[in-house]
Amino acid sequence: MKRRQFLAGALAGTAISTLDWLRFFRSFGVPGTAKELGIAEAAAAEQSATPHFLIYFFQEGGWDGYSMFNPVHTPNDATRVIPAGTLTPTPSWSQHLYRPKGYGTSPLNPPKTAGNIQYGYLAEDAVSLFPDMAVVSSHNGNTFHSGGRWEYHYGRYSASLSAYRQPNERTVMQAFCEAYGNGYLLPHLSWHRWLSDGELSVPSYPEGTGYYEKLGPVHAHTQYGKTPTDMRNRLMSLGSVSQGQRNQRIRQFTDNLQANLLAEKNGESVRAFSSALTIHKALTGGTNVTINPAAMFTDANLRAEFGITSADETTEASSINGNPARSKETPNTNVQAMMTYEMMTKGLSIGFFIENRGLRLYDSHRDRRFIMSNQGQADQAATMRKNLWAPLKTLVAKLKATQYGTSGKSYFDYTTIVLASEMGRTISGDVAAILANTGLTDTQKYDEIMNQDCCQHWRVSSVAFLGGTVKGNTQFGRVGSVSLEGIPMMPDGTLDPAYNPDTGLLISGRTKNANSFISDPGHVYSTALHLSGLDPVALRTAGKGKNDRPAMTFVKKP
Repeated sequence: MKRRQFLAGALAGTAISTLDWLRFFRSFGVPGTAKELGIAEAAAAEQSATPHFLIYFFQEGGWDGYSMFNPVHTPNDATRVIPAGTLTPTPSWSQHLYRPKGYGTSPLNPPKTAGNIQYGYLAEDAVSLFPDMAVVSSHNGNTFHSGGRWEYHYGRYSASLSAYRQPNERTVMQAFCEAYGNGYLLPHLSWHRWLSDGELSVPSYPEGTGYYEKLGPVHAHTQYGKTPTDMRNRLMSLGSVSQGQRNQRIRQFTDNLQANLLAEKNGESVRAFSSALTIHKALTGGTNVTINPAAMFTDANLRAEFGITSADETTEASSINGNPARSKETPNTNVQAMMTYEMMTKGLSIGFFIENRGLRLYDSHRDRRFIMSNQGQADQAATMRKNLWAPLKTLVAKLKATQYGTSGKSYFDYTTIVLASEMGRTISGDVAAILANTGLTDTQKYDEIMNQDCCQHWRVSSVAFLGGTVKGNTQFGRVGSVSLEGIPMMPDGTLDPAYNPDTGLLISGRTKNANSFISDPGHVYSTALHLSGLDPVALRTAGKGKNDRPAMTFVKKP
């Protein structure tokens, strides 16, 4: 494509992205005089808004919510001695509650409170983050792995996962990066793969269905972070991408560069032009070099701070449910967190979806026979520490210690962080149907009871937010000590008064308030955008996402 074609041969109404400008500079050089370049910088500075960054720290597989931010204190009935073959112990099998082995004694302590946040032992390592954290404990996930992961990306609305995605659908990160990402080289980086967990059939989900990377303008599309080596190679090769490979039509941008730089209607293109100019200089060895792609993610001090070993930079593959082995092409989360920090602070990216490397890592199914023999469920503390708390605490500390430009504020002040898992885990199993089955002998019924999965997928979960706009040291909602269900919240975040705030049971003679709710992934989607300065209702009205849940505005600082 010739220079004039690039500048003049595009559809009106589509901004030129930073990546488009960078490719153009590499092919044709930087257009304009020193005066015009100064105009570009000044125009970009005038229109530059407050920076925004969004990070999801997602733990795929389903964490033990009752030991984290849905804390309840129960006996561990796995330690009971019950004669083999017993069908009706006291309490009954259905009333047994199974906690991790050693629960109730250090370090698997009963729920504690730090500040205003009550937490289980799985969150013990996160106490230092609580002053900046808002926890929502009345929260339901999705008991279908891939469905839950999909909903945390897309929110909640009437949708078929296997249907082709429509132009008005967006993931939360695509909506965020569409609004804020045009001045960045690779705005949207994610370390997940929709089909990587092996649960779904590849032929049933062709491109365009399930999670679809290419929704919204090009600059909002999902770019997979992969490993440090992959990202270094990508940054080093950007200059060799030919203009003919572009699949986006560019809005009319005539050779009268000065006039276009001054035109308000080209604001997004101007900011992208200025950003691309800075990146171009850095990548090509101009003055004030700030980015050396070959050295990215290699700083020994930074790697030590995030505790990175060579093994953390590898990927894993697994075969699940009979489907071929697949990989997320994802390094460990401490590597993802380090890459996030560098891409943020070097001005290259603003939206990140960090997800644990291990496939079904928290998917700790256990049958009753194992639980009784082991005297408890599996303990997720080490997994949580390695995959969430250690890298998250390091990332938060680094963001707080790094000033954004000359703003006098840190990167953390401009960042929203979301912590979530697609589901929780059960701690019991109902045997009523087994006992009522007249087609089974007592021996067969006992075997069925022992084979029952008592650590299944469960909707009861929690979510947490951190960042500069988050109302820290707060907790909204809770799980009833008897109901073991989330207690509905009012629109201001208080508990529905129709429920006993301890047991979670509906008070006799009362009815649920029509306005109370238990949050779900759709509320998280809207809240993340709201905390980032966006109006999720306005975006939906404009056809930039279909999530129909409102934001939990009480999570934001007044």
